[in-house]
Amino acid sequence: MKKIGPELDRIITEKGVIKKNVAEKLGITPTYFSRLLKSETMDCLMLDNICRIIGVSPAIFFDNGESTVNIGGANATSVIGNASAIVNITQGEISALRELLAEKERTIQILLQKSGQNRDK
Repeated sequence: MKKIGPELDRIITEKGVIKKNVAEKLGITPTYFSRLLKSETMDCLMLDNICRIIGVSPAIFFDNGESTVNIGGANATSVIGNASAIVNITQGEISALRELLAEKERTIQILLQKSGQNRDK
């Protein structure tokens, strides 16, 4: 994870955004805003508000270089940034889920048959 304050400071400088204006829009003093830009971490709401004001996605601060996740052969990519997940599931849990699915399928078939019989009457 990137050091949020210094990275924000770099982006603000690159974009030519006036820090005093950002502080005013946030409702904080320029001095406090300067302290935030030196901090490695930041409150999520504050980060979101700053990013909205300067026109960047907060997801850039959490980019670890991985954009896809493999889960049981399926790939997932986050809408706002990179995603990562670890899924631990046992063979017993998989078997139990298969049995539950088969039971639900049997129930659906029974209901469909009953529905067809009621229409015939």
